[in-house]
Amino acid sequence: MRLHQLEAIVRRVSEVHPDYLYFKEQLAMVNAGISGEDEVQFFLQELAMPHRVIRNLSFLNMQQQRHEIDFVIIFASLILCLEVKNVAGTLHFDTDASQLLRTRADVTERFPNPIEQLNRHLRVLSSFFPDISIHGAVVIANRRAIIASKPLDFPIFHADYVLSFIEKNLVQYAEPLLDINKVYNDLMMLHSPKKESFTFTLKQLKRGIFCEKCMTKMHFVRGKFLCPSCRFQDKYAYFQALHDFRLLVDTKITNQQFCELCELPSRYVAKRLLKLLPTVKKGGHTYYEIPEQIFTMSPDKSSDSPNE
Repeated sequence: MRLHQLEAIVRRVSEVHPDYLYFKEQLAMVNAGISGEDEVQFFLQELAMPHRVIRNLSFLNMQQQRHEIDFVIIFASLILCLEVKNVAGTLHFDTDASQLLRTRADVTERFPNPIEQLNRHLRVLSSFFPDISIHGAVVIANRRAIIASKPLDFPIFHADYVLSFIEKNLVQYAEPLLDINKVYNDLMMLHSPKKESFTFTLKQLKRGIFCEKCMTKMHFVRGKFLCPSCRFQDKYAYFQALHDFRLLVDTKITNQQFCELCELPSRYVAKRLLKLLPTVKKGGHTYYEIPEQIFTMSPDKSSDSPNE
């Protein structure tokens, strides 16, 4: 949800919005995190022994404090947690000051200590499963990062070492103690993703339909949207605008709002385009409900949207 909203914000909110650069930076951070997790997921696919993987487990502890764990890997003999960091540069793990220092282009930056982040997760999981061995590691997903210094008593390594780390732990903890599926289901019962929303008004959004190929504003010509730059045509290009409106403004839209958002020539054109959507009348107005899966509304439109 957060990723989709940030993508919609960067696509639709004006660059003059006071928080636009913040949202753009947040989107870059989220994409970097996903890319790093994908790198680890690539290696985890080679696991041959029985296991279950939970990616991005998010839950509240008894004190209503949130935990977000990148990977939880459940085996019959133990549980492993991975904290993934997709950072470039030369990395120094300073345990005395509890910080991660990243040096790049002669500039040193401080990041929160991922070891403490992971230890916090391990403590709460151990309180849920006191009789189960639970261990973890910090995984550096960026292949160009250099781990210059790290503590000797805590596993920190690049993503390509993940399988070796798992194998060593399975040798040490070989006795089967767990019902893998039960532990998986117990953890998924805890899972409650963080709900974070950003709300905007129609006036704060860019107007028009933008080409998915080159982001040029498209023209509505003979029932289709045509890109004047790359000549790409798409009859349903307005689905993206409705998708963004749903994420940023409201789950329902009026004919007038749709005309303004998409810069359509008339409300009659808008009515024809909106006929696929369910309607609801409220206070003398007709609203069109925008489905969460708007990109599946047409049989000749792929179910795989650009944002899914």
